Amino acid sequence: MNDVTLAVECDSQASVGLSADLQAAANSQVVSAQKKHLDGSPASTLQIVQVAASMMAAVAPIIAAYISNRRVKKIKLGSIEIENPTSEQWETLWKQYLSQESFPKG
Repeated sequence: MNDVTLAVECDSQASVGLSADLQAAANSQVVSAQKKHLDGSPASTLQIVQVAASMMAAVAPIIAAYISNRRVKKIKLGSIEIENPTSEQWETLWKQYLSQESFPKG
């Protein structure tokens, strides 16, 4: 397994905690960028981290916790992107990643 890029768009209030959690778990720098929406909805923050395959097991429960708290607006793992992900969608994506079957590398 190679490194994979994980991108998570979350609400701005969760961004600092998520960034710190991802950086600690992935042992990798997290790049953050604030997104302002033209429709007047609250700003969000995009977190991008390059995760070594061996560290994904540590990152997965962190993402699951933020999803279950409805703090994640969009997630992209490899070339698969899910808007407003549910815990079930993340679990399915995670299982696909683990099995590497039909998992687009992007």
